[in-house]
Amino acid sequence: MGSRMAEHLIANGHPLHVHNRTRKKAEALLKKGAVWHDTPESAAAASDTVITMLGLPSDVEQVYFGRTGAGGVLAASKPGSLLIDMTTSSPRLAERISRAAEERGIEALDAPVSGGDVGARDASLVIMVGGRQEAFDRAVPLFEQLGKSITLLGPAGNGQRCKLVNQIAVAVGMVAWCEALAVAKAARLDPSMVQGVIDGGAAGSWGLSNLAPRALSADFQPGFLVRHLVKDIRLAQEEAECHGVNLPGLEVARRLYEILKEAGYGEAGTQVLYHYYDTNKGVI
Repeated sequence: MGSRMAEHLIANGHPLHVHNRTRKKAEALLKKGAVWHDTPESAAAASDTVITMLGLPSDVEQVYFGRTGAGGVLAASKPGSLLIDMTTSSPRLAERISRAAEERGIEALDAPVSGGDVGARDASLVIMVGGRQEAFDRAVPLFEQLGKSITLLGPAGNGQRCKLVNQIAVAVGMVAWCEALAVAKAARLDPSMVQGVIDGGAAGSWGLSNLAPRALSADFQPGFLVRHLVKDIRLAQEEAECHGVNLPGLEVARRLYEILKEAGYGEAGTQVLYHYYDTNKGVI
């Protein structure tokens, strides 16, 4: 997703300084004019706006605060810079980054996204933002090149909270359409035909429209990784616990996706859950 998003920024005339843990993954951007940096700190020091999209909250913490907690992007960025973390991460970490940025005269936003590889490709992502209004206003022209729905939800951390709410609906919804199509197949209906029918009614969803056809054709290439959804579910459960909310549906989704991860499907797309139903009949 990150490379697709970066391509939109280059196409709109933004000079881009990039870093990735695996340089090979940045080669396409370098051919289009992006400038390579060996460290996140070097890229940040050369930029007025820093955008990060990483895997885990621990990655975010290391990139922003450095390995020792006294370096990283926060220390390398110029006063007046704007830092935007688009990772799905911890709301409390987003708050910590915001406080540290403010102490250094830097603006920070947490701005996770929804829409998967399709949204990244089509610049139609949903962008959920937490932070100060002034920082949001600075970021909107960039966000408009990446997404169609851009919302400031309140102070730092609230973008992450909204994304975790989104992931609850995503994870439980994945279970719903996988179960529905598994029953359709068991009943000797054509699951592809059923998918087309029910997607036009009350059962319709983004996952049913975009991921179910991939699952039914045994295409489990990732738009969003199983291991990342497992991480997001755990973060969502932690947030729910903070507010005293019990989520039995999400607990089922967590158990299913952890089974998939342990079975070696961590790098597959989340639609691989249908394969689990198809081969295991939903036995947990």
